[in-house]
Amino acid sequence: MQDRFDYETFWELLDRLRATHRIVRFADVEAAAPADRFVILRHDVDYSIDAALEMARQEASRGVAATYFLLLNGVYYNLFDPRYASAPAEFAALGHEVGLHYDVNFLRRFPVAEWPRLMRLQAGVLTELSGHEVRSIAMHQPGLNGDDPLRGHPELDFINAYDDRFFREITYLSDSCRAWRDTTWEMLTRGPLPQRLQLVLHPVNWNANDRDRTTIFHEIHATLTREIGCTGDDLLDKINRHQGVLEHDSRERRLGARKP
Repeated sequence: MQDRFDYETFWELLDRLRATHRIVRFADVEAAAPADRFVILRHDVDYSIDAALEMARQEASRGVAATYFLLLNGVYYNLFDPRYASAPAEFAALGHEVGLHYDVNFLRRFPVAEWPRLMRLQAGVLTELSGHEVRSIAMHQPGLNGDDPLRGHPELDFINAYDDRFFREITYLSDSCRAWRDTTWEMLTRGPLPQRLQLVLHPVNWNANDRDRTTIFHEIHATLTREIGCTGDDLLDKINRHQGVLEHDSRERRLGARKP
């Protein structure tokens, strides 16, 4: 198997795992882990709702259900944007679990005592958008933000993807930054596979055609730049068409014409 990030390779990896393991969501192991071999399939949606929905549809068409962790305060997409507001419900309708991808930098703007309330508030919003109770959480970018401060928090009863039973007591594998560690790639392609594992994938890394890391993130940057440009053009257009602006500017021109 080639070390590629295209859908063909994605399904080769998933099918190899499915041959011996059950693919589950975090919701499926809330009470207890299955007695047989299993893979918790997790998708962190850091950059692109569109990429995540494409992956979610493919998985649903092949009978695979995963957990998709969505950000409420992401820089790259906004679930309150009309374009993406229905996305959580679509993930759920496809049979996937919707979880909260939480940003510790948001919490750090508030006293620590407020964090449980703010987490419940965020999960509640995502519950309303998806139509299903949000039970699972996963910290956003732990490699940049340090250890998860909510792991084992006594006031939160969410399933935390970084709890010991999901992160330390079973094997944890990730494609973060479109990269596999040597041991991960060897395990996924040649084995032996562990009995229990958490597989973390980022949908933006995967596409019909393999793309290098630079291309992927340049595309993300280019998309943001286009959207900001369109937003600016739309703002100027609204201002120029606003009735108050038209009357104001017309009055200024009339008054200017009267000046000696």
